[in-house]
Amino acid sequence: MKNITKYIAVSVATLLLAACNRDEIADVNINPSFPTITEPIYLLPNIQASMALGVQYDARYIGKYIQNFSHSTANYIWDQYGYSANSDAGGEIWKMAYYSIGLNLTQAIDVAQKNERYDIVGLSKAIRAWTWQVSTDYHSDLIKFDQVFTSRLTFDYGTQEDAYKEVARLAKEGIVDLERTDGKSQPSYTAKGDLIYNGDKSKWIKFAYGILARNANNLSNKASYNPDLVIEYVNKSLASINDDCYVKFSGIANSDTNFFGPSRNNLSSFRQTDFIVRAMDGTVFTGAVDPRMANVLSPSADGIFRGNPLSTSAGTVAATRIPNLWGTIVSGNSTTPGRYLFRNTADFPIMTYAELQFIKAEAAFIKGDKATALDAYKKGIAGSIDMVNRNTVVSTTAALITAAQKTAFLGNPNVVPTAASLTLKHIMMQKYVALFGHAYVETWTDMRKYHYDPLVYETLAIPALSTDNNGKLAYRVRPRYNSEYVWNFAALEAIGADKADYHTQEMWFSKP
Repeated sequence: MKNITKYIAVSVATLLLAACNRDEIADVNINPSFPTITEPIYLLPNIQASMALGVQYDARYIGKYIQNFSHSTANYIWDQYGYSANSDAGGEIWKMAYYSIGLNLTQAIDVAQKNERYDIVGLSKAIRAWTWQVSTDYHSDLIKFDQVFTSRLTFDYGTQEDAYKEVARLAKEGIVDLERTDGKSQPSYTAKGDLIYNGDKSKWIKFAYGILARNANNLSNKASYNPDLVIEYVNKSLASINDDCYVKFSGIANSDTNFFGPSRNNLSSFRQTDFIVRAMDGTVFTGAVDPRMANVLSPSADGIFRGNPLSTSAGTVAATRIPNLWGTIVSGNSTTPGRYLFRNTADFPIMTYAELQFIKAEAAFIKGDKATALDAYKKGIAGSIDMVNRNTVVSTTAALITAAQKTAFLGNPNVVPTAASLTLKHIMMQKYVALFGHAYVETWTDMRKYHYDPLVYETLAIPALSTDNNGKLAYRVRPRYNSEYVWNFAALEAIGADKADYHTQEMWFSKP
């Protein structure tokens, strides 16, 4: 009897379920306060903020490789072109690409595509192209693109050549989407989430061309290198400093304060290097003191600009002590004003007009068109000076660079020679100065492309190297420890990342 009753109860329940609308049943488990699908405009602010933070976190390490910074104490492992084993130090760009931005960007693209918001689709693809470009230039091999963001528990690695092709594909697709005139794209709607370009499609198109210019120019050592294509991409990219790509920081809360600002106190043990000082104090450019130096770098108490060599102590004598990047000798706090890009409310550059002009100058120089190279070179320096002024807060220690100073510097033949006398050293050293403090991965890419050549990077001095280096310089940063080395180790072994000197293996992009 019990079994009969149980059978009747189950049958009735089945009939009731069949009579119900399936959508109504599905709605029972939906909480309107916690939607599972988020509109892209609400994802974009965090995505864009992560672009800056990913680079800034890891700049503390590769900033040593490119000699923007040195540690205030001697024998710091990154000063020696080594790495911190069994640590996530240097792993934030990996985290940015696969976690902080990762699936958020995938969802933004998917939802925007369904909603016919093609401008959001396009700018999101451009951001993803930028993400992969930064990641591969930093780490080299990346997870295979048909495996990433899937339900797999382990992932295989593809080549850097594959990554370069994927970047170009995404950037070009993004441009096509941004140029679409159908659908429901609306600048005022997109601007609610796009805190970089305020929904301006034309500027995102220029940004995507900037990515293509970087991507193509990084291959200058290869037989397939096409300088004309690089120049074409640059000409379609950022047209002035008004197109510069910045991630904005308000400084109102800690989470919205520049990572390099004194309030967050992440750079108290960092010092400007002797290399960047020599690039600006007239040593490299034969007596031509750079007018940007007083705004970008910090003088000692006696008014002299000094830099700390890698892997040495910065000293403690009051008059000659090298300040930190905020211009002080103490830890930062909310009342410390900071300097240049090292302020609480300083916006962080992701791509600049100056950088693109130097890319054009380099491509034209390699092509043999020195007239075009010189013109772009001068525009790069001028654009950098304007950018420094844009990021200078006038105070008792900083003043805007005047038009007369700018003209005099550009008119100095030791800085701007004739077209016939222009050298690769001119272009790359001035690009190094222009990119100081923000374009860390791009600067490192250039240095590795020229294999740290002191004839290109004049006065660059390499300290004693970490024992793990086996006498070789750093060419890559190993994947993030707490994801890859903890649970994806077999895939790392397949690419040689289990070796202690993996970080010294040359990159595909820098090889012939």
